[in-house]
Amino acid sequence: MLSLPYFLGLLLALVPASPVQEPANPDAPFPASSALAEGVSPDVLAILGDLVQGFVDDEEIVGAELLVIKNGRSILHEAYGWRDRETQTAMETGSVFCVRSMTKPLIGASILMLVDDRKVKLGDHVAEYLPSFDVEGTRNITIEHLLSHTSGLPMSLLLGKNLRDLDGIQAVANLGAGYELDFEPGSAFSYSDQGTDTLTALIEVVSGMSAAEFVNTRLLGPLGMQGSACVMAEDHPLRSRGCVKYGGSRGAWTRFWGPDEPPLFPFFLGSQGLYSTLQDYGRFMEFWRRKGRPVKERLLGARFVRRALTPGPHPMKGPTGLPGLHTAYGYLMQLWTESGEEGEDEVVAFGHTGSDGTHAWVFPEQKAMVFYFTQSRGNHTGIRVEEVLGELFLGVPYDTNEAAPPFEQYLGYYMEDDENDLYRAIIRDGKDMALEIMGKGVVPLTYVGEDRWKLRPNPSEVLAFDRSEAGEVTGFHVGDHQEFRFDPSLDLPDIDEVAAQVAKFHRIDLLESLGPLRLSGAVTIEKQNITGEMSTLLAWPNRIRVDSEAAGQFERYGFDGEAARTLTSMTPLTVHQGERAEMLRLDSPLGRYGDWRHWYPDALVIQQIEGGGKKVLLVRTSGTSSPARTLYIDLEKGGILAEDSLTVIGALGRIGQHVEYGDYRDVEGMMLPFRTEIEFPHPLIGTIVTTVTSVELDVELHEGVFELGE
Repeated sequence: MLSLPYFLGLLLALVPASPVQEPANPDAPFPASSALAEGVSPDVLAILGDLVQGFVDDEEIVGAELLVIKNGRSILHEAYGWRDRETQTAMETGSVFCVRSMTKPLIGASILMLVDDRKVKLGDHVAEYLPSFDVEGTRNITIEHLLSHTSGLPMSLLLGKNLRDLDGIQAVANLGAGYELDFEPGSAFSYSDQGTDTLTALIEVVSGMSAAEFVNTRLLGPLGMQGSACVMAEDHPLRSRGCVKYGGSRGAWTRFWGPDEPPLFPFFLGSQGLYSTLQDYGRFMEFWRRKGRPVKERLLGARFVRRALTPGPHPMKGPTGLPGLHTAYGYLMQLWTESGEEGEDEVVAFGHTGSDGTHAWVFPEQKAMVFYFTQSRGNHTGIRVEEVLGELFLGVPYDTNEAAPPFEQYLGYYMEDDENDLYRAIIRDGKDMALEIMGKGVVPLTYVGEDRWKLRPNPSEVLAFDRSEAGEVTGFHVGDHQEFRFDPSLDLPDIDEVAAQVAKFHRIDLLESLGPLRLSGAVTIEKQNITGEMSTLLAWPNRIRVDSEAAGQFERYGFDGEAARTLTSMTPLTVHQGERAEMLRLDSPLGRYGDWRHWYPDALVIQQIEGGGKKVLLVRTSGTSSPARTLYIDLEKGGILAEDSLTVIGALGRIGQHVEYGDYRDVEGMMLPFRTEIEFPHPLIGTIVTTVTSVELDVELHEGVFELGE
């Protein structure tokens, strides 16, 4: 019954030229040159720049900075879009970005320096340095396990925690002490911020100084990284070049932090806390490319660099646009590899990505590095940049996007050769054609010719449509997976009959005479053991307000019959437009249980399946002209059992969700669910449960309540 807490977004908050003498002056590490002078195709380099500009033009990102280095010289360094969209401040070269997970390689380098100093060993147990880990479960974790993400610790234990309530990085590490590990240390790979923050705490214990001081002393200082900071203090001079942070999705970016606000991280988080410029991060990657000796002084033994850049024992599965390569992981370093003649993976590129939209790639054989930084959290444009880099440095022709044929021949419904299989849809999604997977999300497609469309988030996967001898589209396949096109059966119940049955069962129309209704209750994010409070206020015919609060964060959403607004503890009052506004408007019990002719005039019964011993109808609330929610209807009673839909979480953007409605109770004739389970495909969130604990009818409404006034 209660809507998804939008505050999840707040709580959550990857042909060599002839040898040229390379510069070693730390004050001017990458002097300007040209593509021709460094043996790179100017035409392909221009394609790369145009691609990034297109991302801005299409609102796939707010702003970006791009730096391409070959033979130690800059052959492209440009800025695109906005540093601060609200004040119309243009992005400039030399801007300062939060590089998020690109902080991890600095922690990897720091730990290896301590190993090189013989202060620790890779096989040492973490409990030797952090006594809180000397308990059942975490006692067997070694330093090497943490470096390679094989410790069994989870992605994060910070969701729902207020960092200002923690004493520092030692307190963050202690959150994992005694944690029931996800697997036996060393037996699997699972990316873990918690593990990296534990290493950060270990650096402090071993070195006798703060982790930030160690990184400054051993890395940032010697490498001349004056445009980098471990903590963005409120008076830090780099704030004048800082980028505003945005979360959301294409065309729907929301500001969630600016350089005039208190620091997101009050102390140094080794998993994600570094702020840096592209040139500074280039200095750091040059340290790795030169095997620990970027200038005259060696900072790290070459054998430790080799260890860090060696694929670990377990695969890291992830998408990539680098043609013919697959992803792997070393010691806190992402790797892109190809299978060698002996069957062993050979590293072609290394680097790292950050969740705010930052990317670094190093191609050691080609003496090339590329840095593409955005401040648009959760975008996937880096994958498409990789496609161009494949031609620029690996000699694989860039599969340029062709003009797409009319979408109409492909739009429709598809499923496997199984009547009980949940359907998929090929739909329009703004300017794109896309594959909609129920409860998971919407995957934009890019046309590459001959009825073949790349899955944009993972261009190595191609969706190819099949045709009959008459030329009609009959299905599609992705690799060996086959889907067949179908039209809803004429034997299915009429949509008007289904709508009437749903309205009769739920009787939300009684609200017109009963007066405004407030449902209050609890919300639990089970995986993170976070609990909070929510309330939903409904007023006939279409007004709604939802208030959510958990872990010191709040969110309010209101629709007054005309406009949809949100207000959170980190974002100002916002009036939404377009798809986001429509998504919020329709995420209302008044629409779900009400008169579909008003709320869902294009609803369609798609298929009938068996589920939980019941016959269930799948009703799509609109056609293929846009993404839509799918409602699961109990054929016998008319009750809504579940739905698949999209929502927007600030830190992740648009994401799929599967919602189960249960514990229906009679409220003055209205049948309303008192328990809702929301399942997300994102591993950090998992399942959210909301329960109604109190009901109030004929609520007195104060002025402006649905406009989010107090």
